[in-house]
Amino acid sequence: MKIMRLATVALVLGLNSCSVLAEPEITGSYFAMIVSDIEVSSDWYESALGLTQTTRITEVGRYDVINLSGNGIFVELIQLVDAMDRPDGRVEGPFKVGMLVDDINIFVASLPEHIDAPTVLDDERNGLFLLQLRDPDDQVVQVMQLRVDTK
Repeated sequence: MKIMRLATVALVLGLNSCSVLAEPEITGSYFAMIVSDIEVSSDWYESALGLTQTTRITEVGRYDVINLSGNGIFVELIQLVDAMDRPDGRVEGPFKVGMLVDDINIFVASLPEHIDAPTVLDDERNGLFLLQLRDPDDQVVQVMQLRVDTK
């Protein structure tokens, strides 16, 4: 009986260590944004993040969708006709999205001139460097670099 318990414990521990080793690596990011002017937003995401339009799907009177990608990022911009008919005039959708970069200073230096140079914050509590950009609909796009402490 004791041997069976030890074998069961070893089997469980073996399975647990295998599951830790089998975790997938995240290699990019995806987000979708509801926007009020798809042309203006598409231009902004292309210039600010270096993305390229890959596809566009339109159903007149209902929606317009532009997909952009590049640098490990896939962004879906969605302009909905009904989204603009909200009583308070607000576009509904995510209010903040984010992505990781290897070097936040290189990212900031690569921003086009019409994007206000953001201040990089050192967020020690969460172990990252962070900056916030705002797209034409005033939605926040956070860019983060994980900190590597050199203590």
